Amino acid sequence: MFRALAWGLLALGASAAPFALFAAAEGEEAVMRGFFVTAAAGIFVGGATLAGTASLNRPAGAAAALRLAFYGWLVAPLFASPPFIMATGGSVTGLFEAYSALTTTGAVVLAAEDAPASIILWRCWLAWLGGLVSLVLAATVFAALDRRGVGLRRTSLLTVERADLFTNFGRAIRRLGLVYALATAVGWLALMLSGTPAFAAVCLALSGVATAGFTPFSVPLLEAIPAPAVLVLAALCLAGAWNFAVQYELLSRFRAHRGTGELRAMGAVAGACGIAALFTAGPEQLGPAVLDALFAVTTAGFDASAAAPVPIAALVLLAMVGGSPISTSGGIKMPRVLLLARRAAGELSLLSHPSAAVRTRFAGRSVSDDALAGVWVYAIAFPVALGFGAVAIGLGGAEFSDAWRAAAASLANAGPLGGVDYALLSGPSLAACALLMVAGRLEVLAAAAAVYVIFARD
Repeated sequence: MFRALAWGLLALGASAAPFALFAAAEGEEAVMRGFFVTAAAGIFVGGATLAGTASLNRPAGAAAALRLAFYGWLVAPLFASPPFIMATGGSVTGLFEAYSALTTTGAVVLAAEDAPASIILWRCWLAWLGGLVSLVLAATVFAALDRRGVGLRRTSLLTVERADLFTNFGRAIRRLGLVYALATAVGWLALMLSGTPAFAAVCLALSGVATAGFTPFSVPLLEAIPAPAVLVLAALCLAGAWNFAVQYELLSRFRAHRGTGELRAMGAVAGACGIAALFTAGPEQLGPAVLDALFAVTTAGFDASAAAPVPIAALVLLAMVGGSPISTSGGIKMPRVLLLARRAAGELSLLSHPSAAVRTRFAGRSVSDDALAGVWVYAIAFPVALGFGAVAIGLGGAEFSDAWRAAAASLANAGPLGGVDYALLSGPSLAACALLMVAGRLEVLAAAAAVYVIFARD
């Protein structure tokens, strides 16, 4: 377990070194020192841990895998935070920025206009790394833990070994990372060709495929980049929120397994929001409404226009739904919601035909009642966590409406949504948001299970 975490810290530290040179070229000495601290700490701690555990080669089961995921999301932002601390001038705000970036949440305290270019790019790069880690954990650790459930993360991409859940980490990084990097490169090139400046194109490509919502500007997208570039970014967010295992199988010419319909569902949701805006706000708001809905359901949270044709409450609800299980998006995940909708339709049919034998089928296979119960628990866990999180943020001094919106956006890893000015939140409220970001990245139940594994006694 510790070796996997050490490799992550080593990669984080190594990636910070070029940013130190970037900050030095900008003349940002304080930020440069922050990057050097991250580079030195990550390389030293990661390298020392790898050297000290070289002789350890014990298989890691479910408990160790849960601890890795939990510790990783808690510890890695601490190493990534020194540049943010130097840029914001506060330890709490710097830590908040680091947690927001690595969990692909996208909430910011320091506005883009007030941040050095190195910090803006560091945010996007951390989000890209966090998205890759999310994909690998979903396809390996959480896929193994979900084998008795519905199997939403089931894929022919990898053969998961329950005896050692870390067996396929390297293979998952290579295969999923290939598709991830390819989508990023194609998105960057398309953004450049559509008229986006080079630096903004890099930031938006990294942030878009990670569904993070970071931008190098504070104005809505349509006011900063051409409309074709916004369409490219929407497509990139859809790619980030779609099942990467399916994308790999399609690109490698393998036969893709039967999908669960989340891509069609995300498109249908965006279309429905566009039609609603067409009748309520006029034809000119059709495009912005569709874009805002797409950015919400993918949990990217980009703001397409200043008109806000879709109510904030609806956008936050879409973000709570989310995209595919093996993706960079947050939320409950669309296949779980679709599965519950099918089950609800079956229950309604029983009202008219009480003696009928109703079976719930999903992705070409029957779903047992035990598996459905697990899905229900996931669906219930999110609003429960949302309630506790809103109370915690409110106890930190936030207004009632801000507390609920910040909690929902943090838990769904869709920070830009909700219209919350995080710079106005107190330190305790920001800390509560950061914990919600980690819980959302672990899909709440895994976070609770990890805490239980860590503190429960045999």
